[in-house]
Amino acid sequence: MKTTALALVVASLLLAASAQAQNSPSQIVTGSGNVSVDGNQAATSGDVTSNGEVVTDGSSNVFINGKPAAVVGSNTNCGGTVVTGSSTVFINGKPMATSGASAVPCPTQ
Repeated sequence: MKTTALALVVASLLLAASAQAQNSPSQIVTGSGNVSVDGNQAATSGDVTSNGEVVTDGSSNVFINGKPAAVVGSNTNCGGTVVTGSSTVFINGKPMATSGASAVPCPTQ
């Protein structure tokens, strides 16, 4: 009986930790192989975050290797948003996103 109770406690703690990890801020971990900004890879639509989210949009008129350039305010596939970017490069008034830029997590379901 005590073993079952302990197993339930451990299982609930693992589930809570997993949910916390999925909702923690992430960073863009991929980017252009041939365009850099401030020493980091330029981020575009299709790049991936450390939580597995994918940037789904970007600039409507600036493209890098044929993909929309990601900027602060770009969305991810689950409702997250890119929230940090370059302090020196702006696209249509928004800081350009690079590898290492932060994204807010996906909303909890």
